[in-house]
Amino acid sequence: MSYFELTIDEITFIAAKKNKADAQRKIYDLYSRSIYNLCLRMLNNEADALDITQDVFIKVFSKIEQCKSTKIFGAWVRKITINLSLSYIKKNSKLITNINFKEKTITPNSIEVTSSLEYALSKLPIIPRTILWLYEVEGLSHQEIADNYGKTVSFSKTHLSRAKALALSYLTTKGGGYEAIK
Repeated sequence: MSYFELTIDEITFIAAKKNKADAQRKIYDLYSRSIYNLCLRMLNNEADALDITQDVFIKVFSKIEQCKSTKIFGAWVRKITINLSLSYIKKNSKLITNINFKEKTITPNSIEVTSSLEYALSKLPIIPRTILWLYEVEGLSHQEIADNYGKTVSFSKTHLSRAKALALSYLTTKGGGYEAIK
């Protein structure tokens, strides 16, 4: 279950709308880890993820009046997180197309798989990595991703396919594993 699916109680929601610090702290405690993790997955940089996380909370607390219900609050926060992360990517990213992976084959049952997956994701170009994460982990549709980027559905599908192919290539034929991250 995604922590973005968690809802806040009506009392906290109303108090946060009135700028009550204790209510805002409750919201921060509930969503900060999820926001940071999503930003980190999209941006692949801890400092940038922290900055965007802060920006998300600034926007959440300044625009909380726009959220109509506690039932959709988590989805609303997630949408703000995605939009701010994508805006940052659009402004600051350079497309990386040359990726050099170290040679090492890993076995499917290896304890190295998790670090290999993390490393493979970190080496993907930013746009395909972000689309892969939004589609596979966050569960956004191709249409939602395309809308967020201001592009077509085929843009999302193409980048997802490229991301999967690169990651699969890295994890199977080109190796990876713990040796690659040493």
